[in-house]
Order: sequence, then structure tokens, then C-alpha cells
Amino acid sequence: MLADIISDIQGSGMFSLESILAIAIEFLALLLIIPVINAAIASQPNKRIDKLELAQSQIKLLEDELQASHQKYLELEQKIQQLNSEKAAVHQEGVRLHEELQQQRLQLTEEFRTSTFEQLQTLLTNYPSIHQMVSVKPELPVKNLLSMFTPLDNLLSKWGYEQIGKPWQQVPYNSQLHQPDNADITEGELVYIRFIGYQHQGRILCPAKVSRSLPGGGK
Repeated sequence: MLADIISDIQGSGMFSLESILAIAIEFLALLLIIPVINAAIASQPNKRIDKLELAQSQIKLLEDELQASHQKYLELEQKIQQLNSEKAAVHQEGVRLHEELQQQRLQLTEEFRTSTFEQLQTLLTNYPSIHQMVSVKPELPVKNLLSMFTPLDNLLSKWGYEQIGKPWQQVPYNSQLHQPDNADITEGELVYIRFIGYQHQGRILCPAKVSRSLPGGGK
């Protein structure tokens, strides 16, 4: 068919043979190039799809890695919170034990003081009166013994034990602080302290013994 067309064109005398061959070659070249162009055009969407799928795959991997990292972060945060809670619990337990030991120490100290006081109570209540008697009557032979009681005074002061009254001191009778030698002594009546009492932090350890008169009937 192509040969017939070339023959007709040559017969018409419009083109030379060389021109006709050149046109034919160009035409054939176009026929060969067009399928290649169409194939290239057709392959472009496939390449784009491949790149898109690759990008989506990479995004999916990144999302998985991010999710795994987030999960590890949550687990680490949970462990930190657990450790902080355990640390706070240990600290609280330490504070509780310290306070308990302090309370036990104070309780043991108080029990020791109370026990010691009970054992020395007779001496503690009598020696101030002896001291007063020696002061009034220095010829008594017990005067030289008074210096022996100084450490006892220092111990009572250190413990915070306070005397209730002074020997032979005249005071208004107070039923909370005094122990009368007669039941008919009334509140507010003037009495003499025969033997002192002791109190500690507002607690009466032993009341002072009082009477209407001094030893030997003195006034």
C-alpha cells in the first residue's frame, strides 16, 4: 500500500524520489515512536503508584515505631510513678518508725523517772524538812549531811520535778495540792507545810502534807 502511494506521488511529478523516501522514513519513525511514547505514558501511573505504596509503607513503619516508642514511654513512666510511690511509702514508714521510737524513748524515760521517784519518795519528801530544821537549829549533828543532797536537787531540777511549797511555809489550803493531817481543814484555811510535795508538768506526783501548826506546837 505504501509502495502504491509512493508510485502515485512520483507519477504526479510533484516530489523527487529522495524526498519521498525521506518522508516515508519520517513517517515510519513516527509509527515506531508513538507506541514507545504511549508505553511510557502508560507506565507513569504505575511508577507513581509504586512510589506511593513505598511511601505509605515507610509511613506505616514509622507509625509502628512511634507507637512502640510511645508504649515504652508509657511503661517507663508507669515504672517511675511506681518507684516514686514506693519511695514515698518507705519515707513515710521511716518517719513513722522514727516517731514511734521517739515516743517509746520518751515513755521509757518517763517510766524510769516515775519508778525512781517512787523509790526515793520518802527521802525526797523528808529531806527538805530536815534541811529546814537544821537551818533553824544549826547545832543539830545532821548539818554536815545536807551537802550530800545537792546532787539530788540537781537531778530533780534536770527532770523538771517541782516542789509543792516549802517546809514550814504558811499557805492557804488547796485540796488539789495538799494532804491535811485533819479531815476538818477547809479550803482556803491557812496551814503550814510539814512535808513538801512534788509535781511534774502539771501532774501531782505526791501532795504536800499540811497541818494547822508547826512541829512542836510552834506557830
